[in-house]
Amino acid sequence: MATPFNKWFRLVGTPLLGLLLYLTVYYIDPRSFEQDAHYHGDDAWQTYCLDIVAALFGAFLLSETSFWIIEELNRLISWENHPAWRALVQLVTLTVASIVLIWLLVLGITWLEDPAYQYTETDLLSIRQTIVFGSLMALFINAIHTGEYFFGRWRTTTLEAERLRRESAEAQLQALRSQLDPHFLFNNLNTLLNVVEETPEQAADFVTNLSMVYRAVLQQQEQPLVTLAQELRLAQSYLYLLEKRFGKGFHADIDVPDAWHDRKLPPLTLQLLLENAVKHNSFTASKPLHIQIESTEPDRLTVRNNRQPKPANGVHLTDLEPSGIGLKNIDNRYRLLGQQRPLVHKTETEFSVQLPLLL
Repeated sequence: MATPFNKWFRLVGTPLLGLLLYLTVYYIDPRSFEQDAHYHGDDAWQTYCLDIVAALFGAFLLSETSFWIIEELNRLISWENHPAWRALVQLVTLTVASIVLIWLLVLGITWLEDPAYQYTETDLLSIRQTIVFGSLMALFINAIHTGEYFFGRWRTTTLEAERLRRESAEAQLQALRSQLDPHFLFNNLNTLLNVVEETPEQAADFVTNLSMVYRAVLQQQEQPLVTLAQELRLAQSYLYLLEKRFGKGFHADIDVPDAWHDRKLPPLTLQLLLENAVKHNSFTASKPLHIQIESTEPDRLTVRNNRQPKPANGVHLTDLEPSGIGLKNIDNRYRLLGQQRPLVHKTETEFSVQLPLLL
């Protein structure tokens, strides 16, 4: 099968090798040309032209024969299964083929002569030199073709590895996204239970907003990225649910310019950060939880809240959820997308996350 490399070699490589072969023989032993009467006089140019044509034709025969032998060996002896044996057989076969071809070419030129040309010792020396350089040319073709083959295999393997890496990353992204559904539903059903118990008249309102949020979650979870505008709409709906539940114990503000709304980030990122803040802090009407969503640096969105860690059996909960949902989930999704990672800052009184916004 003609590969782009084979086509290039036929059009460019073979003629160059033919000329190189002729010039090498000429400069190695210029005396053989000087002593031959055919290379002097008014008709000398015809002899040089015949030599060049013969060199080009010989190079063409060598390259085509080499390609044919290599194709047959590809069918009979694979590089993958028998690399050493394949290299040895290819080396010997191409060398023998080059010697035979050059002898046949010499005999053909002799046969075309009328009367038959009688070779001198000088001619035979030139022929032996031509055979040596022809064999080297065959070996060069062998090296070039073998290098091209292994480069092609390396490139194919690299592309395949990259494809598998992307598929693996996509599978991991899908697995991470799939964690969000049960987590989100579980938390909000608990919230709904509290609303029904405490303010049943607001239950219908809460269910309506919950359905709007859940619809947005279902629509976005299959997407690797969503716009900031979509995330903010979902965050506003979710904040409504939280404010209904916690009343004066919960406050949230959003301060993001409209010019940023076309930027992108992984879906449900803000919702996860809001959940994280609520889950790991204790707050009341006298000590409310304040959450601020704002643009503070170029290409970054900051979500911050005051820290009032919730104690669990006398030990404060960490800001990273051990189950992997929350900040760890967000960090993994940015990592698998090959993007900058979120920056987490924590002090005694404040916790903030800076999210990279993507173009």
